[in-house]
This record gives sequence, structure tokens and C-alpha cells, in this order.
Amino acid sequence: MGNSLRRGKRTKRLFWACTAALALCCCAVPLIRAARSTKELADTIIRLHIVAASDDEADQADKLLVRDGIAELARLELSDCQSKQEAQQTIAARLGRIEQKASEILKEQGRPSNVTVRLTQEHFPLRQYGKLTVPAGTYTALVVTIGEGEGHNWWCVMYPPLCYSGTDLQNEQEAIDFLDARLSPQTMERVLQGEETVYRFALLDGLKAFLSGDG
Repeated sequence: MGNSLRRGKRTKRLFWACTAALALCCCAVPLIRAARSTKELADTIIRLHIVAASDDEADQADKLLVRDGIAELARLELSDCQSKQEAQQTIAARLGRIEQKASEILKEQGRPSNVTVRLTQEHFPLRQYGKLTVPAGTYTALVVTIGEGEGHNWWCVMYPPLCYSGTDLQNEQEAIDFLDARLSPQTMERVLQGEETVYRFALLDGLKAFLSGDG
């Protein structure tokens, strides 16, 4: 009986090993392609990350006012930049001005105006902006922190200028044209169709069916 139990355990381990190998083979190539597309996009755009002071209603409203102000500043300052490198240099040279702009917006509302800004590398989750899907990954980002920065975040694309003004995306078609001229067809297709999201759920459903014996 002991030998039979050991054989059963070995069979089970072999089954799971084969399952893992199959899953790896099925998704290795698409994942490699997805990683390449994410890097290509990360080499092209700059993100914006605004962190509210807290989740208090007034602090969340402050976050949106700062968002609108920086979106307008980005539109004016970055629209003529022809590359991420040029835009990054422009932002780096204007960090003090951006911080001052955010502080002035808060002061106009009679709100605490402690704001810090920095240009850094930061991980972002997958986000969809109108027709554009930006996959999860590490991107160059302008991070704006209001007060203690303990509230919910707000993310967008700063370059090419795409951030919201009020409730509407700015320059969506211009951003699409900009990216289309700089990205490979495969990456552009992924950005426009949200391939990562579709692929993830298709893979998950297929794996579940395989393990349950339904596939």
C-alpha cells in the first residue's frame, strides 16, 4: 500500500509539472511580446501620478484641481516636444514651476498648499484612457504628492499630453497619432485594443478548463 501511495504522489507531481510546463509553453511567446511592447511604450511616454493628501472629500477635490492645472501646463509646455527625452528634459527643468503651480491652485481655494514633485521611475497598473490601453509596467513619471500623500491616487499620461481636463480627455486623437508614428504596429495594436486584458482572461479561462477536464 505504501508503494501504491508513493506512486500516486509521483503521478500527481508529474501531472502538475506537465501542466505547468504546458502553461509556460503556451504563454511564453505572448508574454515576451507583451514585455517588449510595454518597454517600447515606456520608452515613448511619460506618466503622471497625483497623490491626494487624504481620502477626505476636500482633499480628493484638491487632487482633481491640481490635475486640471498640471494637465493644462503639460499641454502648453510639452505639445511641441518631439520625443520622450525632450519632454523629460523640459519637465525636469520645470519641476519648481510645476510645484508652484500646484501650490497656487490650492492657495486659491484657501487650502493647505504643501506640494512636492519629482521625476522618477514608478510602477503603474494597467489603465485605460478613452481608446488607449496602457499596460502595467515601470514608466518614467512625474509624481505630485499633496500634503502627506495618504489619499487615493490619480494616474494619467503626461506625454504625449492626454490628461483629463474636467471630465474629458485632452488631445486623444493627437496622442493616438503621436504614438502611431513612433510605435511598432504590434505595440500600437495592443495599445488600441487592450490585448493584454483580453489575453490574460483567455489564458485564465483556458487553464481552468484544462484543469477541470472540460477542454
